[in-house]
Amino acid sequence: MKLILFVLLIATAGLAFGQAEVRCSSSERFGNILIRVGDSERRVIEQKPDREVRLETTAGGAAGYRFDFYKRGRTVQVYTSAGVVTRICRIRE
Repeated sequence: MKLILFVLLIATAGLAFGQAEVRCSSSERFGNILIRVGDSERRVIEQKPDREVRLETTAGGAAGYRFDFYKRGRTVQVYTSAGVVTRICRIRE
């Protein structure tokens, strides 16, 4: 019984350390430009994202885009739908 509890404890501890910290907010600064939820997709594209990912619905249709910006020690993901910023998340690496 003690062995099973020990194995479960080790397994859950490993999962906790393997997860990245994700925080979402309503704005992010890129140099002297502030991007906020509700801004246009064009404003995000002008900041030259490092990666662009097309988001799809479960049926395979277009649902929007995710733009990734790599900064020191974190990734900023800007989600857009119908040409408007809907969410901004930061992932610590």
